[in-house]
Amino acid sequence: MAWRFAVEFIAAVIMFGVVGGIFYGAFKGTLSLNFRTIQFMAVSFLVPAILILSLERAISSEATSALMGIIVGYVLSVLGKGE
Repeated sequence: MAWRFAVEFIAAVIMFGVVGGIFYGAFKGTLSLNFRTIQFMAVSFLVPAILILSLERAISSEATSALMGIIVGYVLSVLGKGE
């Protein structure tokens, strides 16, 4: 039980740390909010959120694997486009 809380806490810190860091860099002027930055922010927010929901048993393991597959497919599909 305690390990689930620790994993969920670390996932939440990662979620808000990445989003906060990107916004901090954007407001400071050292980071531009382009397509890749927004994509990275969305993926780094969604993956820990799915992990937390899965550990809390709010979504089933089948739904977790489907959502992770969708995210991996999306990320890999836009890598090949070569902007």
